Amino acid sequence: MRQSQPKDESLETISLLDELPDRPVLSSKSKGWNGITIEYYHHPANELISPPLSQHLITLNCGSPYRLVQQLDGQVYEGQVVKGDIILTPAYHPTQWYWDREVDVLHLCFEPTFVTKVAAEAVEVDAAHVEVFNYFAVADLQIQHISHLLLTELESEKLGNRLYAESLANALAVHLIREYSSVDKIARQYSGGLSKSKLQRAIAYIQEHLDQDISLDEIAAEVNLSSYHFARLFKQSTGSAPHQYQIRCRVERAKELLQQGDMAIADIATYVGFYDQSHLNRHFKRIVGVSPKVIQQNSKNVLWIGKSVQDYTA
Repeated sequence: MRQSQPKDESLETISLLDELPDRPVLSSKSKGWNGITIEYYHHPANELISPPLSQHLITLNCGSPYRLVQQLDGQVYEGQVVKGDIILTPAYHPTQWYWDREVDVLHLCFEPTFVTKVAAEAVEVDAAHVEVFNYFAVADLQIQHISHLLLTELESEKLGNRLYAESLANALAVHLIREYSSVDKIARQYSGGLSKSKLQRAIAYIQEHLDQDISLDEIAAEVNLSSYHFARLFKQSTGSAPHQYQIRCRVERAKELLQQGDMAIADIATYVGFYDQSHLNRHFKRIVGVSPKVIQQNSKNVLWIGKSVQDYTA
């Protein structure tokens, strides 16, 4: 690792993912995740000369070892990159790469504005003092874990969840700031959960938008909190992350509609925000313990399992 030279934001920058010669196998661009874009690639052996990047870049090796040469700020880094290693390249610095064989990599691009926003909210420092450093071929189990969860979201095209992906992106940004930047302060810990009024407003917002792919920022704004602190306090109050609670609300609403018997299961699935009937079936059986069809056929003999929304706001 070497601390990068002072950044020059006046330089013309590029988004690396828009300039790569290969097409991604998987991409999050169509999903509209706030602050982060991730893409999975099979890159053949190549050399790439890049103007300054407009985003902070984490490249995770998901396949076989390969030899990489990187030049950044006049410094040359060279070595084997094994499976699980990351390359962290900060924004605003021209870079050159050479690799000697086909590689399977996951590129995670963070908007600098997103990183500074998380720094101000979660780590509580002046965003102007946050400098991300470059790191070459280091192993980081936390980045590996979160990256693979995000990759799973890309692979499960029909089962994506924006709230879940953005929660992971926030956690990854906090880790990036704490471990790979000039910041050395620890985030102030919030405890006690949301106030009753804020919790009720957040839950009402989730319920009113069950059929929509709402973002973490949208719910947090409803209760005047940062997305990072909202997610922490919401889980303290409910025992569930926002995306988990959203799924439970969808299942509960689906159960109510199934008991009424006026709609087909497939129509209920899309009405409450699931992608299709199989998506509903998977979560419904996991939470309720039986399939939607059983509830529809014999609703009077099947009891709801788990907490209702009212249990969380009592």
